[in-house]
Amino acid sequence: MRDEEYLSTREISERTKYAPGSIRNLVSKRILVEGVHYVKPTPRKVLFLWSAMEAWLHGGTPPSCRVQRNRINVP
Repeated sequence: MRDEEYLSTREISERTKYAPGSIRNLVSKRILVEGVHYVKPTPRKVLFLWSAMEAWLHGGTPPSCRVQRNRINVP
């Protein structure tokens, strides 16, 4: 299993220069997908996977891993 970097909305905002509200809009519009770009360890907490977000920003697809709740399954 490889180490994955999980970031809060604020941390993603700082790294990408997207406003926190814009990031929340991308989540609500389902442009960013739970289990691909982010996980929700609690109903109110959202943690973004940096590798998937980086791939999305560069127009690519996220790395070939599937996230289920608090586990990462790497083929």
